[in-house]
Amino acid sequence: MILLAGGTGTLGSVLAHVLQDARMPFRILTRSSDKASALKEAGLNAVIGDAENPADLASALSGCTAVVSAVSGFGPQSGSTPSAVDRGGNINLMKAAEAAGVRQFVLFSMRGASASHPLELARMKFAAERQLVGSSLEWTILRPTTILETYTAIMGESLRKSGVAVVFGRGDNPVNFVSARDLAAAGRFALEGRLNGQAVDVGGPDNLTLNALAALLIEGNGGGRTVRLPLPLLRAAAAGARLVAPQWGRVLGGAVHLGAAEMSFDAAIERTKLPGVPYTPVREALSSQDRSA
Repeated sequence: MILLAGGTGTLGSVLAHVLQDARMPFRILTRSSDKASALKEAGLNAVIGDAENPADLASALSGCTAVVSAVSGFGPQSGSTPSAVDRGGNINLMKAAEAAGVRQFVLFSMRGASASHPLELARMKFAAERQLVGSSLEWTILRPTTILETYTAIMGESLRKSGVAVVFGRGDNPVNFVSARDLAAAGRFALEGRLNGQAVDVGGPDNLTLNALAALLIEGNGGGRTVRLPLPLLRAAAAGARLVAPQWGRVLGGAVHLGAAEMSFDAAIERTKLPGVPYTPVREALSSQDRSA
């Protein structure tokens, strides 16, 4: 039995379907009773518990041999923080897994995670990585580049509602995008034990500017236009939001990073560690999203 933490998020929900298709037994840890009910109605195994609360984890881990963690406290709807979830929640899961005799732990982190990264999220992910490496668990760390669906959801909703694709900054810096389905397949591959003791950067074949991504989404939408938010405006908004709504301050800070940082990546070398795992171009991934919508 696999415990999937974060199984209702952008990546975790796709991973749940991949595990289900592979007939790998798993249960989803969720802190929401409503989400647990919906998952059970969909035929999935779910248990109510919060990774921030160690007392919830012993029963959730009963009978489990592996944990996959895709939890995140970054987004405005998480109701928490990267410190509490991406670091604290993951560390709670690791300690509880060790106590329960779980053998394997697969952690989804992020590419570039480090103690000195400008984003709190990346620093907290790195702290969780260090805890896992020092544990008694058989571990794998998967470090994705930018998850495509995270940003197509933002742009796509704006396009559908107002005909506008919002781009952070000038939109001309290349960003490596990886599809959630490719990441989920990498997670399943890791659960097979073929990446034990390894930290692997997982990216896609395309380095696209946000302008190029917006153009593809506008094409798929059948029309629309791009609106660019200047980085000075985003920086000021992020600074102000941190004082009154920290969750939005984090999101806006992430938007600044995406619009300004060097985020290209040659994923081909690391991909040799993932034989058989899909390596999907952005246009193809977007087409698959449209067919499943």
